[in-house]
Amino acid sequence: MMADVAAWFAGPEWINYGLTPTYVNGAQFTVAGNQTSIFSVGRRVKVFVTAGVTYGTITASVFTSLTTVTVALDAASLDSGLSEVDVGILNPFRSSLGILTLAGGNLLVGGPAYTSQPQIRMQNSNRGLHFFISTDGTQFGLFDENSSATRWVTDNSGNFTTAANISAGGNITAAGNITANSDERLKSDWVGLADDFVDRLAVVRSGTYTRVDTEERHVGVGAQSLQTLLPEAVIESDKGILSVAYGQAALAACVELAKEVVRLRALLEPGK
Repeated sequence: MMADVAAWFAGPEWINYGLTPTYVNGAQFTVAGNQTSIFSVGRRVKVFVTAGVTYGTITASVFTSLTTVTVALDAASLDSGLSEVDVGILNPFRSSLGILTLAGGNLLVGGPAYTSQPQIRMQNSNRGLHFFISTDGTQFGLFDENSSATRWVTDNSGNFTTAANISAGGNITAAGNITANSDERLKSDWVGLADDFVDRLAVVRSGTYTRVDTEERHVGVGAQSLQTLLPEAVIESDKGILSVAYGQAALAACVELAKEVVRLRALLEPGK
């Protein structure tokens, strides 16, 4: 018994129930009795074959007169030298691990699909590898391998609506509006823009250009040029690449231009 305990501590993530496997084919073996609760679908296995030790996952477990277990091995296949099959300590069949379930090829962490319980679901389907996060039955987050893009989606009981799309080139398209918190109660230490802001804005480098990495044509401003005028609108990445908060910069510039229009109108129409 002590030897068995010592052997278990050498690999505590694996359990040997002492059941003798009988080789059937490269992906199946049988064990005596109804052992479907032990050899449950989704459970990892450690198998001992002629070539040595290999690992896999149970894909089917059926009891008739014997329990027939089908496995998908990470490498190699079962052979007539099959001598032992250990199972992983985590068993999706057990209710004590109800937060970890395998259903329809999906790994669910949390409640079953489409419930009010929190869940994370990883799904492998013919549209690539999907990843969902749900807290209230509305799932979101989908990586669509076939389109080489990331789609953030909303989903209620299987009805997908694309909320945003991130292309392989980094372009983001949103189905709705993109907003940011701008409540004045969240802000302090206001400082107005320089009196000569509009004059300096007029010389910021702008126009259309070609991105040297993608050779695509775009429109915008030069970050270095804008940085001398609005440094708060220019962000430097950890790799030293500058980016522009276009929305904030454009709105602030519009307000200053509106002030200039009002001032000029007052000069041209002094009686109004």
